[in-house]
Amino acid sequence: MDSSMKISFNRCIRDGDLIIVNERHDTMKAVKVCENLILQNHVGVFKHSDWVGKPFGSITFSNKGGFVYLLAPAPELWTLVLSHRTQILYIADISFVIMYLEVVPGCLVLESGTSSGSNGTCVYL
Repeated sequence: MDSSMKISFNRCIRDGDLIIVNERHDTMKAVKVCENLILQNHVGVFKHSDWVGKPFGSITFSNKGGFVYLLAPAPELWTLVLSHRTQILYIADISFVIMYLEVVPGCLVLESGTSSGSNGTCVYL
């Protein structure tokens, strides 16, 4: 994998990145950054073009003075922003499954079914 494409807290947000937008203490959503789009919510309008070039973890302000945090997609956050149409495993459950199966770095893990991908995302990372 090209090291410039890895998500890190030192890397800045680029057009096409998937980020987690933390709107409130109980509201987060996954957003794909596209320079000509906007995010509109109860605290105002946010231009994606304003996000490009900012480091992950930045705070950005709307036209009304409201703000959101722009976060890197970590496994814990990804589990929280997933659509909950199916039963998903949370971090504590995933940790138990990994320990029970004795999964260690270098193990080959095959996940199948019509799941949310929450478990596979945590095992992969």
